Amino acid sequence: MRKLLLAALICTPLVAESNEPAKRLEESAAVFSEIMSAPDKGIPDELLEKAQCIVIVPGLKKGAFIVGGQYGKGYLSCRRKNGRGWSAPGTVRMEGGSVGFQIGGSETDVIMLVMNQRGADKLLSSQFTVGAEGEVAAGPVGRSSTAETDALMRAEILS
Repeated sequence: MRKLLLAALICTPLVAESNEPAKRLEESAAVFSEIMSAPDKGIPDELLEKAQCIVIVPGLKKGAFIVGGQYGKGYLSCRRKNGRGWSAPGTVRMEGGSVGFQIGGSETDVIMLVMNQRGADKLLSSQFTVGAEGEVAAGPVGRSSTAETDALMRAEILS
């Protein structure tokens, strides 16, 4: 399962190594490999098997001084209609802003699992607001998700 998804991310034809999208695709594959190889910190296999789509945004940047913003580019891959294998990766951009008492900056890798077809349809629409059009929950971490699935499986997207 994990190998098929990783292969879909890596084996997509690329124009040139110095190409920015190709570099970002490699970074996305590296983020997925790193999280899945971390002992007891990876995405549970049960959740990956049930996910409709996966979104990987390496290096999402956030910054704020009263007014805040976030920006990152990454890739998504969805299950094929027949349920076997994953689609070729497509590009995705995450951006947003906020206002309020805040200061600081960070950079983090983001992985989101879209758990149902409704969430996948919203994600694939031209514009999608996480939290407004789609429910998002922090997903469980570790090799088993059985203790936390009842509360989280109702969410359309796990982050």
